[in-house]
Amino acid sequence: MAVAINDRTAEFRHIVSAAKRKQVAKPGSQRLLGSSQQSAANGDAKPKRSEFARSAAEIGRGISATMGKLQKLAQLAKKRSLFDDNPVEVNELTFIIKQDLSRLNEDIRNLQALSRRLHPKPDQEGENNKNILLLLQGKLGDVSANFKDVLEIRTKNIQASRSRTEAFVSNVGQHAQLSLQQSASPLYGTPNRGTPSPGNDLISLNPVVDQQMQLQMMEEGGQNNYIQQRGQAIEAIESTINELGSIFGQLAGMVSEQSEMIQRIDANTEDVVDNVEGAQKELLKYWSRVSSNRWLLAKMFGVLTSGNGGNFPPIKLPKDGVGDRCVKLSRLFLRHLSRSLLTKTTAKMPPKHFTLNTGAKIPSIGLGTWQSPPGQVASAVSYALQNGYTLIDGAYCYANEDEVGQGLAEAFASGKVKREDIFVVSKVWTTYNTRVEEGLDKSLKSLGLDYVDLFLVHWPLLMNPEGNHDRFPTKPDGSRDIIQGYNHVDTWKQMEALLKTGKTKAIGVSNYSKLYLEQLLPHATVIPAVNQIENHPGLPQQEIVDLCKEKGIHIIAYSPLGSTGGPLLSAEPVVKIAEKHGVKPSSVLLSYHATRGNTVLAKSVTHERIKENIDSLIDLDEEDQAELKAYSDKLVAEKKWQRFVYPPFGVNFGFPDKQ
Repeated sequence: MAVAINDRTAEFRHIVSAAKRKQVAKPGSQRLLGSSQQSAANGDAKPKRSEFARSAAEIGRGISATMGKLQKLAQLAKKRSLFDDNPVEVNELTFIIKQDLSRLNEDIRNLQALSRRLHPKPDQEGENNKNILLLLQGKLGDVSANFKDVLEIRTKNIQASRSRTEAFVSNVGQHAQLSLQQSASPLYGTPNRGTPSPGNDLISLNPVVDQQMQLQMMEEGGQNNYIQQRGQAIEAIESTINELGSIFGQLAGMVSEQSEMIQRIDANTEDVVDNVEGAQKELLKYWSRVSSNRWLLAKMFGVLTSGNGGNFPPIKLPKDGVGDRCVKLSRLFLRHLSRSLLTKTTAKMPPKHFTLNTGAKIPSIGLGTWQSPPGQVASAVSYALQNGYTLIDGAYCYANEDEVGQGLAEAFASGKVKREDIFVVSKVWTTYNTRVEEGLDKSLKSLGLDYVDLFLVHWPLLMNPEGNHDRFPTKPDGSRDIIQGYNHVDTWKQMEALLKTGKTKAIGVSNYSKLYLEQLLPHATVIPAVNQIENHPGLPQQEIVDLCKEKGIHIIAYSPLGSTGGPLLSAEPVVKIAEKHGVKPSSVLLSYHATRGNTVLAKSVTHERIKENIDSLIDLDEEDQAELKAYSDKLVAEKKWQRFVYPPFGVNFGFPDKQ
């Protein structure tokens, strides 16, 4: 029997409304429904997501974002040519994906612990949570496996490229000596080549085959003519290859002769150096014996100025070419002797310190730690501090301040170095520009120090403080996650507040152009003590240097050799000045900054190079400075300046060479 079901919702609501009116008419009466119950009755309540569901959804989004980065890395890693890829971007993406995988694994472990805590006993919701966890682990496992495959592809491509290069070099050497009868030229094995078309070469290496045309040609009696022309072409090519082989043989002979000549020159040079060193020792012995005799010294300089020393009787020499040469050689010997001795006693060395606008002293040279290989930084810092260095430059972004702290501790433990005698620099990274003191605390903890001598704003921009990475947050498309429109003056206000904490003795900026300094200075109650910029003869940045000197801001120059590999070491004026002073080009480029009144950062982890950098500084004379300035001015005039450090932030920092 069918039962009719009528919708009595309207009747129910009418009854509820009447009950409400009666309740209002009676003061103090209890409400029929609570607010939450009433909302539920009206259909307004929304179900709340559990903490487990929110966390699982966030992990899912993180896995999707990581998969997007992995797809971009795969596109770069699968390129077979190493000339058109971007190894810096590949390395950065690889590092970020590794960090993401580690973070997501940790999040899944935390989610498992949350599920066990919420559902200690087996129930339906606990089983659902367990299935969700298995699904997330499976997705993350797929991402990890794909990441491993991409890295393997990248490694194979690099190995294949190297193998092709080695094989090419090896084949070139072999073909120069092999006879043409053993040649693997494709000319000897191409019976199915198409008949050359009119106007083209007789021998075609194009694999397109037109067999019908060739058969027609053979049937028309053109076979012999074609074979004859082909043979003549092969003979011409063989003749050319023979000539090239002869030329390569001659070149090999010339190289061998040049090698032998260089060996003889090296041997002769070593003999000359030994002789010069021996003569110098004898001259110094002689000088030590006669230096106390003022009368003899006066006569010696008299010989240099008047030819015979005034009261010395002239030396009678034969009036011929031999006598003239003796006089000239004698005067030349005395001139070089006095110059050598005076240089050793009165040579002007570059200053060891400069004074900041705070009154503190900053060394003219320091050890930089940017891009120093992991595992070698601590040893480099400890050695440098125990061998003349008193300035160590670091930054949170370099990701090696823990090792720098180990090097500082080793140097202090040696007893040769005291904390108050060294100058330590660190920098706040762009993800901490809205929480500067927190960034400084992280650096102090890694360095094992209570304070730094100088704290800098690393770059005048803000990267997402809540992004997917502590140092290099990225958007889903892999680009850097930068907060647009941020005012860098707000960061400087926080920097000024740090001075009251005692955690830093001075504050400054880094990578600031003239434009950004002019934006900052009107709002600053504390003038920056330092502006750390890329600076070298290939990028003098004179407009920034001049403004800083006008405002009393000291310059610290990084990348003094240009970049990794030292591209400026071969610059013509640098090599010329190095030969003039008998030093290496690196010494000229480091001394360039001290002569300009700037501090320079020399970067190395090799003990010998670290010691050489600080011991080889020289004072460049006016002629040297003029040559380097002319070189810089020409590059600027032709707009051929060279900036080697410019991360892909996508922000216009106001540098003239990047406009």
